[in-house]
Amino acid sequence: MVELVTVETLKRELGAVQAKLSLATVEPFVKSGLRWFRREVGADLLEHLEDLANLPVGAGAEAELLELAQACVSWYAYDLAFPHLKLRVGDLGMTKANPNNTTPVTKWEYLDSREANLAMVDRSLEDFFGELERIRPASWTGSEAYKERNRVFIRSAWELARYVPSMGKNTRFFSGLVTYVERAETLYLLPLLGDSVFADLKAKYRDPSGLPLTLTVAEKALLNELLPALAHAAIFEALPYLPLNVSPSGISEQRSKDGTIEQVAPGAGTRDSLRRQFLADASTYLARAKNYLDKTASPSLFPGYYAANQSDPQAEPDFTNSDLIIL
Repeated sequence: MVELVTVETLKRELGAVQAKLSLATVEPFVKSGLRWFRREVGADLLEHLEDLANLPVGAGAEAELLELAQACVSWYAYDLAFPHLKLRVGDLGMTKANPNNTTPVTKWEYLDSREANLAMVDRSLEDFFGELERIRPASWTGSEAYKERNRVFIRSAWELARYVPSMGKNTRFFSGLVTYVERAETLYLLPLLGDSVFADLKAKYRDPSGLPLTLTVAEKALLNELLPALAHAAIFEALPYLPLNVSPSGISEQRSKDGTIEQVAPGAGTRDSLRRQFLADASTYLARAKNYLDKTASPSLFPGYYAANQSDPQAEPDFTNSDLIIL
């Protein structure tokens, strides 16, 4: 049985890897990459992709999906291996390989290469999920991983980039933001929509038949107002925690210095100003969503919102003996 990613696959996807790279060198990292990919896409879909890799006639309509999956694992495994490839460890100790007529890379070149590796992981994973949503195989739409990915209204870095371009297109960043997306749904969307409307929209987001088939025109228009609000509210909630790195040795603040660009963390004033702006933007979009609901809600359209926002019926007030009435 052919594995999803082999040494030949790795060389084909990476391009720049030398032909003499051996299986023994990269096999542990490929296995780690496969375990990571299983967590991302689920065991059912990974098994389906492995079956595609073993078809004698090729993957057919799913060939691009298979290639993107191999690219994801290859780049992730390569980045795991990258820090170890520069060293040789043996009985005599640790040495650094420096063949004749070659020049060791500088620190900034090494760090730049690591960042480029991770950027390819991000791009490959986003391309993979894009193709996955296009063809929607049953091994994906019927899996627990599908339900997990669709538990929030904003599901990927590229979807986030539609509403906040400066924060999107980075899978690593978005994976840490999902918790705050869920928090923003609870704190901002749920009170506005009410339990029934919120639950109905969320159920349709999880429907394997696909959003274009399940959402009405009115629901799509409502989501067009809600999703920008959710994106800005999630980042507003996440901003205080983004620059912090918590480890057994304590709490530190992250910054990047690679020899070519030094990125200094913003001060408290800049952060507070940024948070206020994100909150203001979220409030603006939430107000637009509320205005849309107020105009369109009826007993048959968003009935939960309509019922919750109607005045309580009361009998006509009697002002007969009131001093405010001029007879």
